[in-house]
Amino acid sequence: MHAAKDFTLMFSDVSATELQLSGGKGASLARLTAGGLPVPPGFIVTGEAYRQFIAPLAAQIAAILQENADVAQQSLHIQQMIRTQPIGDFLSQSVTERLQALGADHWAVAVRSSSTFEDLPGAAFAGQHDTFLNMRGSVEILAALRDCYASLWNEHAMCYRNRLNLAHLDASMAVVVQQMVEMTVADSAGVAFSIDPVQGDLDRVLINACFGLGESVVGGEQEIDEFRVALPDFAVVERNIGQKREIILKDTQGIQAIPLSAEQMGQPSLTDAQCQTVARLARQAQTFFGFPQDIEWAFSGGECYLLQSRPVTYVPERWTRDESAERFPNAVTPLTWDLAEEGFHESLNFSFELMGLPHFGGKWFAIKDFYIYGNQNAVELYAGGMPGGISSIEQLQEALPELARRYAWVQELPIRWMRDLDTYLLEIGALLREDLSAYRLDECWQYVLNVRDAGKRYFLPNIAISLTQRTLYAVLYQILNMSMAPAEAKSMFDLLLSVSDTKTGQVNAELWELSRQIRRDAALLQEFEQLPSRELVGKLQAYPAFEARLAQFLQRHGHRELDFDAYYPTWLEAPHIVLDQLNMLVELGDEDLAGQALNAKLAASAAQHQYLSQAPEGMRYFIEEVIRLARVYTYLDDLEHYQTTRLTLPFRKGIKEIGERLVMRGVLAEASDIYFAPFNVINDAIHQDDFANLAQVVRDNKVGWEQAKKQSPVWNYGELASAEDTPTGNELKGLAGSPGTIEGEVFLIHNPDDFAQFPKGAILVARTTNPAWTTLFYRASGVITESGGPLSHGAVTARELQLPAVMSVKGVMTRLKNGMRVRVDGKNGTVSVL
Repeated sequence: MHAAKDFTLMFSDVSATELQLSGGKGASLARLTAGGLPVPPGFIVTGEAYRQFIAPLAAQIAAILQENADVAQQSLHIQQMIRTQPIGDFLSQSVTERLQALGADHWAVAVRSSSTFEDLPGAAFAGQHDTFLNMRGSVEILAALRDCYASLWNEHAMCYRNRLNLAHLDASMAVVVQQMVEMTVADSAGVAFSIDPVQGDLDRVLINACFGLGESVVGGEQEIDEFRVALPDFAVVERNIGQKREIILKDTQGIQAIPLSAEQMGQPSLTDAQCQTVARLARQAQTFFGFPQDIEWAFSGGECYLLQSRPVTYVPERWTRDESAERFPNAVTPLTWDLAEEGFHESLNFSFELMGLPHFGGKWFAIKDFYIYGNQNAVELYAGGMPGGISSIEQLQEALPELARRYAWVQELPIRWMRDLDTYLLEIGALLREDLSAYRLDECWQYVLNVRDAGKRYFLPNIAISLTQRTLYAVLYQILNMSMAPAEAKSMFDLLLSVSDTKTGQVNAELWELSRQIRRDAALLQEFEQLPSRELVGKLQAYPAFEARLAQFLQRHGHRELDFDAYYPTWLEAPHIVLDQLNMLVELGDEDLAGQALNAKLAASAAQHQYLSQAPEGMRYFIEEVIRLARVYTYLDDLEHYQTTRLTLPFRKGIKEIGERLVMRGVLAEASDIYFAPFNVINDAIHQDDFANLAQVVRDNKVGWEQAKKQSPVWNYGELASAEDTPTGNELKGLAGSPGTIEGEVFLIHNPDDFAQFPKGAILVARTTNPAWTTLFYRASGVITESGGPLSHGAVTARELQLPAVMSVKGVMTRLKNGMRVRVDGKNGTVSVL
């Protein structure tokens, strides 16, 4: 048996913050109360109380759900059962005792549904369940409580769960019982968003307001007032005043509509000072939760109260290349993107849940005219960094216990990821061993889907790794900035992270050793100097020792991609690309790379020791752990990318088999043309055995892709190219990537086919670079990229090799041509055309 009070929790109870006990609204109010925000008092009837109440009806409800009746009939039948089910003594006693303990027997309260499915990832359930206002005494409150239970089975709530594939009987209903603030016709209430989700402005607070209770605003049936408050000064910059003909106030019978006087109809329901108060409260809630909030508020007697807060679940899309240009620099074929996109977005929301962030229901990346664009509003919405309100070492030290609790998973994720890696590698091995020659066409397509699904399972936590690395970098950089001058902080940051071991570094070390083997064999060296790499591949059997080591290298690392797009072959399929990289390294003299690496580690260790010795004693372990984790996640981020690219070999194997069969049928001209068909087109064609539409789509998309490849994409999709996108002057501005100044001729790298032509000592210009391009840096005298920033692969590698580098120079691939002379100023982030 449960004690009576087991079924109710005060907002201030520690366990009240648990979603399964308190539901979405209840858990949020409990957290806000604990955070000291101005929340009216109240208590929660837990989800366990609902489960006890509904238990005798569960079998009948399950039977109703199995019937073929429509949802409206099911809803009506279940709600009738609930409203006739007696409220047990256990629940009645629990609520009555809690009211008496609070001295709340005569309070006017709001009784609000708080489903345990509310605010789950992808399931806001806004407006799906019922609220009852101005309830007084245990009899009215218990009746409203049962009506809240019935509202879990509202027709629209059931349809919403069906759409989200949520099991009806898994849902539970907690109920919030909260004191209503006393309001008059002169008081106002409403909702506020800590950002503007309508116009997509993250630096404005949007307020909807009306006189009386906030239900006038939430109901959407009356004209209301709308205000926009701009940050950081909290200036009211927009006022739209509605004709408010009637408002809602409570009375002895519940609530009633009250007509406003002709004079008050057109008056603003908030003064500018009140708008600022509401805006500050919304931003305070955002800081507290670490994410933009949608709040309900009310003024009573000059005081502003916070009634409810939930995450903002939508922001308008704004497609730019800011987030995508470095990851996806080139035009992408439709099939590659379609096979990758679903797994990416599943990983995104898995990662957000792990990080304690709300589910994102929209698209983070999307393909537009064969280029990948990022939803920049979403990127800024979820941007990581130091938790809100911390701007000094002293504040950081005070917040350490909460930070340790909130981010404990950061220490656990690398262990979990490494544990699950073996399963993925075994799956890849099994897929590569499958013989597709005897498969039917639909079985070959299923093989491709099996590869995709293996990738989705493996990739699930991977975006959390990238986001955490970015956040750790931001936190470390901010800690350094709080304790030293900006220039010193940047140098210290670079030094501390310059010694992170990576898989890419290991691969490059193996390439270096292969290049030394070439230099030791005069005949082989001559072959490299005289023959194009494609021709050289066929000559290597004359050098069995080198050929064997190269084969071992390709066996280990041949899955490395030349481009994100699976349309392009891997190193294993195009070994001449590896030979091009070796040819660049062969030109370099013998160097003690191991000794240089050791010296760098010693310098970084000395700098870390010196910095930590000056830090407050209570902060030293925390800062040391941030440095360690930043290095761990640098390694892990590189390793997960390295392992992700293993998918390319089985993907290409399955897609090649399908393409070749469609060539034999006369559907495609080349097997690789299958990449120009979107997923749904291929799926429909194979299952309907009708390829006429597929053939036409492939022809059209191939033409479009070929055209897209020849031009740089507009930076902000849907807008005309700006002067910033296509610079015409001689002074180009970007981001500082690696300090130093160099003058020289530029050479543009569009894809790995250009590697062999890259002149020694030229300034490397590219949309972006990836780890497979590292050997180019040994031949370059400077670096310019069209995307990326100080933490990108290009910038990090340039700093390691002490090459001046400027990143994110928009339109540079259009503005510059091979052979043009420029001056690269890596410290100030400028490129001057000479």
